[in-house]
Amino acid sequence: MINKTMNRLLAICCMIALWSAPVIAQEVWNLEKCINHAMQNNIDIQQGRLSIEQARISNKTAIHSRYPSLNGSTNLGLNFGRTIDPTNNEFITQSFFSNGISLSSNVTLFNAGRISNTIKQSEVDQESANYSVKQSERDIALFVANSYLNVLFAQENLKNAIAQQGLNTEQYNQVKSLINAGVRPANELLDLEAQIARGEQSIITQQNAVTIAMLNLKQLLLIEPSIEMILERPADVEVVTDSDVITFDEIYTSALSSQPGIRAAELDVRSAQLGEKIAKSSLYPSVSIGGTLQSNYSNQGRKLEGFDIGTESKQVIIDGSPSVITTPTATPILIDNPYINQLDENISYGFGLSVSIPIYNNYQVKAGMERAKLNTMSNTLNVEREKNTLKTNVQQALADAKAASKSYQAAKKSRDAQSAAYNNATKQYDLGAINSFDYVNSRALLDNAEISLIIAKYDYLFKAKVVDFYMGRPISLK
Repeated sequence: MINKTMNRLLAICCMIALWSAPVIAQEVWNLEKCINHAMQNNIDIQQGRLSIEQARISNKTAIHSRYPSLNGSTNLGLNFGRTIDPTNNEFITQSFFSNGISLSSNVTLFNAGRISNTIKQSEVDQESANYSVKQSERDIALFVANSYLNVLFAQENLKNAIAQQGLNTEQYNQVKSLINAGVRPANELLDLEAQIARGEQSIITQQNAVTIAMLNLKQLLLIEPSIEMILERPADVEVVTDSDVITFDEIYTSALSSQPGIRAAELDVRSAQLGEKIAKSSLYPSVSIGGTLQSNYSNQGRKLEGFDIGTESKQVIIDGSPSVITTPTATPILIDNPYINQLDENISYGFGLSVSIPIYNNYQVKAGMERAKLNTMSNTLNVEREKNTLKTNVQQALADAKAASKSYQAAKKSRDAQSAAYNNATKQYDLGAINSFDYVNSRALLDNAEISLIIAKYDYLFKAKVVDFYMGRPISLK
């Protein structure tokens, strides 16, 4: 059984060596790379960036609403029977083909500030969308850092379990040698064999923990589980903010100014206030000016080419006697009028000023004003809720960091004490002063102390980074 255990231990050690050695086929990821990858691929952030683009389009649309509009139109018609020829406004009975073209333009001169306030509101909405995306990016960075540290924590636990199993095996071989020499009784191997079995189980458990932690990180980064990742392990992580020194007021004041979500909520209030002004503008008249330019064509359109000169004779009675009077005549010669000529000859244009005065609109204007006011009140309450939530989170983060710092210090003292106790137990066991049960129990206490120290270390590291997060510092393990 011990040989099998040694073979498994050797295989696992090779795995750990591969993790820590330079790798060509596998890519090394540090925390910054993981955070950047998450920000580029996270769906919520991508949707937030689309919201920024939508706000930009709305802002551009609002700006262009100041400018005059210009629209063109054309129509084609085929008429039968008695109808009016649009080119000469006369009744005709022949079927004819007609074509009309027109240009129209309109510009608003006054609408009680609706356009100006809409432009301002769209600018505020665009800025709010930017801050919302920044808040999402900071939140994602914190989630990634937590998952990243969980992987390092699981790997360190596995490394510790393998090291402990190596010591267990070494101790087993030493005792076995003493038994073979007749110095120790054979039953002392039983406790050590049980300890080796527990160590093997611990290694398997920690291997599973590493796999699950790595899978959680890959899911957060939207990376396929089959892709191999090697996480960079920092030599020593600096804790910038001392949770035992900094005060709540310092963190909260910094968080109010550094957390983009608070600024986004405040901008939403400003946007809602502008929405009230926009809704109120519907109470006032609006003034606009417009103009049209149009022309027509008809295939019945004719133009004068000249006159056919002739004479016309009429019989008349002059003094009771019949007579013939001849008079000259000029008969007009009409030909088809070309398309371009008709468009030029039939041009008409005009300008007009229009005033729209709201009198009664079925309560629509008043309802819009009331909804806008309620929207402002709702966004104001949302700012207070965000600040209260932030205050609670800061209080919790500071309390957690202080508790984790004390727990970490206590865990180090406990580990040092258990290490000294184990060294003493080893000496006593070598001298035969204690039995194998007491020795194995001392080793188990040291193992528990080592595990508790690892847990306390990573717990304190992450909670200290949470405090840095609320202080506005970037998430980093350097």
